[in-house]
Amino acid sequence: MSVTKPFGKIRTLSTLLSRQNLEGNRSLQRYRNVLLAGMTASAGRGISIITSILTVRMTYNYLGAERYGMWMTITSVIAMFGFADLGLNNGLINMVANATGRDDTPGARRAISSTFLLLCAAVAALTVVSGLVFTFITPAKLFNVTSTMAVREAGPALIAFYLCFAIQLPLGSVRGTQSGLQKGFHNNLWAMLGTSGALVAMLVAVYRHFSLPLLVLCVSGPPVIASALNGIELFGFSHPELRPSFGYFSRDAARDGLRTGLMYFLLQISFTIGMQTDNVVIAQIMGASSVAAYAVPARMFNLVTSFLIMVSGSMLPAYAEAQARGDYQWVRKSFYRVLLFGTLCTLPITLLLVLFGNKILALWVGPGVQASMPLLAILGVQCLIYAYLQPINFLLNGLGQFRVQVICALINAVVNLGLTILFVRRFGIVGAVMGTSISFLLVTVIPLSIEIARVFRNMRKQGQHPSESGLS
Repeated sequence: MSVTKPFGKIRTLSTLLSRQNLEGNRSLQRYRNVLLAGMTASAGRGISIITSILTVRMTYNYLGAERYGMWMTITSVIAMFGFADLGLNNGLINMVANATGRDDTPGARRAISSTFLLLCAAVAALTVVSGLVFTFITPAKLFNVTSTMAVREAGPALIAFYLCFAIQLPLGSVRGTQSGLQKGFHNNLWAMLGTSGALVAMLVAVYRHFSLPLLVLCVSGPPVIASALNGIELFGFSHPELRPSFGYFSRDAARDGLRTGLMYFLLQISFTIGMQTDNVVIAQIMGASSVAAYAVPARMFNLVTSFLIMVSGSMLPAYAEAQARGDYQWVRKSFYRVLLFGTLCTLPITLLLVLFGNKILALWVGPGVQASMPLLAILGVQCLIYAYLQPINFLLNGLGQFRVQVICALINAVVNLGLTILFVRRFGIVGAVMGTSISFLLVTVIPLSIEIARVFRNMRKQGQHPSESGLS
């Protein structure tokens, strides 16, 4: 009897997760989609890390210092253009998920069409501005290159990068639509295909000694092709009823998309200012040589944060769809489950990183970078703060509750920068983490905890879900 019980549980779980039962159980559909999105995102992250390691090692030896530096500069410039979507693709996730929750297919198509056309307009405007800028600044001067080959390749390489970016930006509406339909795992599978294709193309380019512009196309082109194929599959086969169309452009949908996108845009800007300036502050106060002593240990802990973002981020469209259907009980229960899961996973991993961080660093980058115990301990505390905040942030995003988030994020960016400068001057590298952690505790953790309690209290007043514990 004891032998058959585990198999009985497996058969019960298999029956519960069968396609037939999933079709009649919306809660299980959401959890299944979240699980698939998290698993494929983790796999894609692994492929990206491997590709990045191989890309750096191979292309540096192949291109040489000057041409490799030019490639990295181009990549940084294009990365800054990532803000050109004004948060529209993230806003589209909310709009599609809400429309899906209301079974409003025409509304979803209006949101998709309006977002796609706005992104096309953004590309057109950015192209005009870039063209005007480069009539006064030559690419060679921009990258400050002097060798004949680097000067000759600067312009074509920049054009190749920009073409891939310009095509990829409107295709972001495909990713936003898939995510809004709670099919983020489709995006991840296509992204893995694109990354793998880029790795293969790069190996060919290095073996055949392609020029830098062709190398750029080999690395940047496959992800664009994968995104295009994702769109063809989505709008051509799976959901042709959602295909973008000029006839479905809506001023109201465009306005809603811009408003929601602006909230995401402000959150992204605030996060960039608050989190990405530590290296700059340390370099300015203590010198560039001190940056590695902070950045490398921080990157080790950031791997845990990346996992939390993948898990919590996969829940966003599910929250939006459940809210649209009035399924507030599911929202509340799922939030507490994600919060508990993230904390329980983060706590032991963080403890191991604190206790054995230097041994891990020695295996990873060698004995040249060692972190003090106070630095590792405060990085661990910061990691736990993120484990608490990420589920709250993505829940509020999914419910469209942006106001308090944006206010806290903007204030936090200023307070974080100020405290980081003050503490780095007083305590050294440890001060950067102290400033970030204290600012998050004071400016973000407390207000957002109050806000999430208010949201759940309003749900109770509406009588949409029982008052028992969300962990039940």
